[in-house]
Amino acid sequence: MSMLRKSEASLEFMVFLGIILLFFVFFLIIIGLNNNDIRESTIFANADNILNTVTNEINTASRIQGYHREFFIPEKLVNGEAYTITYNNELRIVKIEWSGGRNVMGNIITNRVNGIINAGYNKIKNLDGEVSINAS
Repeated sequence: MSMLRKSEASLEFMVFLGIILLFFVFFLIIIGLNNNDIRESTIFANADNILNTVTNEINTASRIQGYHREFFIPEKLVNGEAYTITYNNELRIVKIEWSGGRNVMGNIITNRVNGIINAGYNKIKNLDGEVSINAS
């Protein structure tokens, strides 16, 4: 009878160990999913900060005749994420896009913007109501 008890205890221990292992795997999956959410939120916040810098510069330049200034935007988003930045005069928006079709947009108050916004240092100026970015 003692042999039956030992095998029963061994079986219970294996079942208990299996349940603990399943719980541990489930816990790791939840942690991984939350980590991905945090990463995406960080990238979005970084893109939004860059967008605010660009839209503020364009909006300020459009209000002040003779305005000229140099501003900096980073080459990549946090975690080395590549992005593109564009503007649309017709819709009066600036848009930052990164992998997976994710984007953030901001409004500008003028439809008189020309030039290209580059990573790094950008020169912006207002000449006769026209906002020029990196133009000669």
